[in-house]
Amino acid sequence: MNRPIQSLHTAYTQFFRTLTTLFGGSLLPLLARLTLAGVFWRSLLTKVETFGVFNYTEYINDFAIERSHVKLPVLPLELKAATLHQFAAEFALPLLPASAAAWMATIGEFILPILLLLGLMTRFAALGLIVMTLVIQFFVYPEAWWGSHALWMVMAGYLVVNGPGRLSIDHTLGNRFAA
Repeated sequence: MNRPIQSLHTAYTQFFRTLTTLFGGSLLPLLARLTLAGVFWRSLLTKVETFGVFNYTEYINDFAIERSHVKLPVLPLELKAATLHQFAAEFALPLLPASAAAWMATIGEFILPILLLLGLMTRFAALGLIVMTLVIQFFVYPEAWWGSHALWMVMAGYLVVNGPGRLSIDHTLGNRFAA
């Protein structure tokens, strides 16, 4: 290999080795965990009664609209009537009563994102979200694969295979759940 190409190859290799060292074990897994958790947490908030934190008033066309910077679920979790109706009609699953399916999805969307956020039992949580995504894909929205489900599967699959990264409780506990 001639000298300019060898120098270019060395610089290329060093650059990406540095990126991998800086981001691969910490920031990339954290970003995957937070992004995936956010998707399912926002879905949870559409299913249950919520309350707002850091409320403010927004004026649109001279109409005052009350908004919140943060929405959190009311505890104990309380399903909205629309959620039960949606699972009975639009989200009907074979062999599973609508109310059971609604509660299973809701509890999964409550617990698994929290585990991902904390980086606790991350591989288990990501695997649970893969199962949920596959159920959604095959039984609820089969046309949505390339729009969102494939992206969720890639993030969850990355976490199952590679673990939560260094910025996690799993890592702090000595990889008991990460490995």
